[in-house]
Amino acid sequence: MIRSTLSSWREYLTPVSHKSTFLSTGEITPDEFVEAGDYMSNMFPTWSWNEVTSDISYRDFLPRNKQFLMTRKVPSNVRAQQFVNVDETETEVFLGEAGDGNGDEEQEGWIKEGVDSVTKPAGQDEERQGPAETDDIDEMMKDMEIEGIEDIVDLPVNRSARFYDLYITYSTSYRVPKMYIVGFDSDGTPLTAEEMFEDIAPDYRTKTATIEKLPFYKTPVLSVSIHPCRHANVMKILLDKVRNVKRMRREEQQQQHKEETGADDWEDLQADVDDSLRVDQYLVIFLKFITSVTPSIEHDYTMEGW
Repeated sequence: MIRSTLSSWREYLTPVSHKSTFLSTGEITPDEFVEAGDYMSNMFPTWSWNEVTSDISYRDFLPRNKQFLMTRKVPSNVRAQQFVNVDETETEVFLGEAGDGNGDEEQEGWIKEGVDSVTKPAGQDEERQGPAETDDIDEMMKDMEIEGIEDIVDLPVNRSARFYDLYITYSTSYRVPKMYIVGFDSDGTPLTAEEMFEDIAPDYRTKTATIEKLPFYKTPVLSVSIHPCRHANVMKILLDKVRNVKRMRREEQQQQHKEETGADDWEDLQADVDDSLRVDQYLVIFLKFITSVTPSIEHDYTMEGW
């Protein structure tokens, strides 16, 4: 908690910058944070700005109704360790590409499912006998003796299921967004810090995850924050990758135009600007990065949001 206190003082004492440098540094200003938050909450309504209440400690450089973004009851049905622990007897199922969180390389993400045994439904022979003869659907329904709700068997409860409230605020000391997560178990009991750390990727638990109280609520709420010390560097790398992808697509369109028309007159003075990510799309990319830190928390519904 000493680190949390020092971080709070640093946030308080650091002057606010209004100079836009997000394409060259990965940092954003408070105004750009609000612009990006408006875009994300409008495009993806699972995210919303805070309501104005007396329990919030307001910062005057942000609008009172836009101090932080939040999304509630985000599911987490497995622990982060399960994304790296696998059994040799299990079969691999490809999930896709997953960044390592620092933007330096990409690796294929895999998860595994056990297929050691398959249980055959009772009474089923080795050879399929074909559909059973049924005189009438009404007759079949009469044979089903369900008299009331008490006859319905309760489904098993997923005891590993958890839910998270996620918050994104602005860090003045690092000039980037900062993520906080607050977890609950399946019956609504708040998770301990140690339990919340189970949903942080192992490589990040001792590097970027910090136990803190939510800084914007006057009522103490324990959370795990994703420390923003490397956010700007990671975001700069991701923004460059987006720019490269867009440039490659544009060059392919130019080549296709040349092949179809035989003319080499394609010119777009806005090409370099259009290849860059708009600042209002910043938080969509930010969530892609956070997913690598919290792989078991299913918060990224943004898909292709830029």
